[in-house]
Amino acid sequence: MNISNFLQRIRNSLKPQAELDDEVILKFLHVLENARAEDISCVEMYARLDEFVEREVQSKDAARITPLLREHLDMCPDCCEEYEALLAIVQNTKE
Repeated sequence: MNISNFLQRIRNSLKPQAELDDEVILKFLHVLENARAEDISCVEMYARLDEFVEREVQSKDAARITPLLREHLDMCPDCCEEYEALLAIVQNTKE
């Protein structure tokens, strides 16, 4: 590596990095969700349920961001019941 390339690399590292688009972030999160080998347990679902509901209430398309959570809710009646109750409470308190 010559000196000019070295200096250019230093200059580039000091420049502010551009922010990622929401679509890129969503795709990255989707890849991470799909990379998990095991299914989400009910314990994990309950731990993340409040965050999921908040995203839905804020119209942030929680199902696209965390598809495994949505899938678990679709397949588990106990968690779905808890989700619907929490969603109703949050929606009623926001009004």
